[in-house]
Amino acid sequence: MAITAAMPTAKERPRRTRTKRVSALPAVKVSKLLPSHIDLREPLKATLVCEDCQTWCPITGMQSRVQKVVPHHTGKAHVADAIHCRGSNRVVEFDMTIVEWHEALADAVTEASSRTATAVLPKAFSPRTDQTLRARAERTPAGRVADWSAVQVAVSAADAARKDFPSGDRPADGPALPLEPQNVEAYEQRQREIGRHYAQSKAARSAA
Repeated sequence: MAITAAMPTAKERPRRTRTKRVSALPAVKVSKLLPSHIDLREPLKATLVCEDCQTWCPITGMQSRVQKVVPHHTGKAHVADAIHCRGSNRVVEFDMTIVEWHEALADAVTEASSRTATAVLPKAFSPRTDQTLRARAERTPAGRVADWSAVQVAVSAADAARKDFPSGDRPADGPALPLEPQNVEAYEQRQREIGRHYAQSKAARSAA
């Protein structure tokens, strides 16, 4: 029976390394990363999301001249296969201060919260409406028939009363209008005043 060596698994990502190797990939600029993809709350234990494997990795050399992404595997430690990530030892260029990072993170949180849809809470029913809805839900078909029988007489009487026409003018024809003025003398005096005013206006226009 052949014995095969087990596939090595990913290792823990160290905080500090002694290697002098530097990745040939371009430097990672902190200002180009999303504020949420780098953690500078503890500067000596800074971490970022590797652009190649999209996992959190420590930044080594925080107190030295060059800061780099620690050598790491692409998967979770002791679970995934030990595949070396090409983003290991990549130089990190700090082109923004910690204060500026804090401000950018706060702005990103504010913008994200403004885009979050708020839950719409249903409007509470009044006690009377709630009682009506509960009673309607609890009614049975037999109960509905009984309720209708109780009001059927009143509904039929209301329908019959609606079909009766009042005495005098029919509602469809409208009320009768007087054909002669009630005060003939006041009416004639008003007509004379209107005629006199019209004549004065016409004369003024002719003179102009």
